[in-house]
Amino acid sequence: MHNRLISHFNKIINDPFWRNVATLFSGSAIAQALPILILPVITRLYSKEALGFYFVYAAIGMLTQIVASLNFELAIIIPKEKKEANTVTQLSYITVGFVSLMMLGLIVFVNDYISIRITQKAFVYLIYAIPLSAFLLGVFNVSIYYLNRQNKYRIIATGKILKAVTFTLSQVVFGFMGNIPSGLIIGLIIGQFISALYLIYKVFADKHFIFTCQFSNLLKMVRKYRDMPVFNTLISVIGTLSNQLPFFFLSKYFGVVYSGEYGLANRVVSTPMGLIGTSIGQVFYKEAADVVNKKGNLYHLVKTTYLRLLKIAFLPFLILFFLSPWLFPFLFSNEYQVSGQMTQVLIPWLFMSFLNSPMSYLFDVLNKQRFMAVFHVTYLITRVGGLFLGYYWTKNALITVAIFSAIGFLFNIYIIIYYLSISKQVNIKTYHIN
Repeated sequence: MHNRLISHFNKIINDPFWRNVATLFSGSAIAQALPILILPVITRLYSKEALGFYFVYAAIGMLTQIVASLNFELAIIIPKEKKEANTVTQLSYITVGFVSLMMLGLIVFVNDYISIRITQKAFVYLIYAIPLSAFLLGVFNVSIYYLNRQNKYRIIATGKILKAVTFTLSQVVFGFMGNIPSGLIIGLIIGQFISALYLIYKVFADKHFIFTCQFSNLLKMVRKYRDMPVFNTLISVIGTLSNQLPFFFLSKYFGVVYSGEYGLANRVVSTPMGLIGTSIGQVFYKEAADVVNKKGNLYHLVKTTYLRLLKIAFLPFLILFFLSPWLFPFLFSNEYQVSGQMTQVLIPWLFMSFLNSPMSYLFDVLNKQRFMAVFHVTYLITRVGGLFLGYYWTKNALITVAIFSAIGFLFNIYIIIYYLSISKQVNIKTYHIN
């Protein structure tokens, strides 16, 4: 038995998949653990309203970073030729800069309309920071995809750690300075800036990367990967908006304080599991693309990855489900009892979402963008309907979130069946990664 365990452990250590996952996970673990560890401090330094505005701003940032790059960075890993991958990387950076400037112009145009709807005047001028965050997050993501292609997993891990250290430290410093309600958002932007600067420096320092910026080549890549901005951006925006809906909905119909309650619950559950899913997902995307290019067994890869994720997540989610109503008031003060209850109702959805997170790259590898666009639109409409049903039927924030979670749980079960089915049915020889 002892020898069998040692043999199993050695297989894991020598498995390139798990070595790469471990490298990304170590960086992501530190990067994700720091914000979680300081939450008990943050909840005591800042008001619930400031926390609510922070989570709403972060939700907006999640949406704008997708639009900024138009998802061209997803194509960086696909080409076999390094020259083509370099051109796609350049196209992604240029797109981020151009779209961010367009966002700034739009915000200047609608500033007066937005400002009168923000109750905390300390947050009014921070709407101008939204394009800056979009630009920094876009640069960060593009750089990660290029470095992932080059197997620079240690640099990616370092970039994530740097981001977490700088923004958490800044938030705590602003909190202790007192009377800076926007300190959470300012600290976040500082972290985004430092990490984006570090990663783009590493990309340009890479000997394989040459910034030529030839218009004809860029236009060629736009035509070749036109499905990325058309379908992938649509899918990503709708998918992200679908997940971020409660922040905007709760803020409008129940008050920004409930956005803070929901944000705390969501972050405590999704962050630890998200770091594992993201690390596995980045490696899975590259392996799935390699399997398709080499005409391998994609179904086996998908099935094995699902089983790995299930073994990792089941027990932690089960424990948190039973402990969260008592854990949250203890860690974050008695003011956050609702967050503990929200955690309980969110767990079924977040568990299934965790299983599907790495698999979302499959629709890129198999060119299933059109199907996923229809799926995400249906998902979004159903969730919006569920939130309004909860509000008008019960006027209760917790029940509204529970309905939202139940819808997410059911849709994720469906998509698991779909991923397994399509990876099993596909004849690898008939697919060509364009």
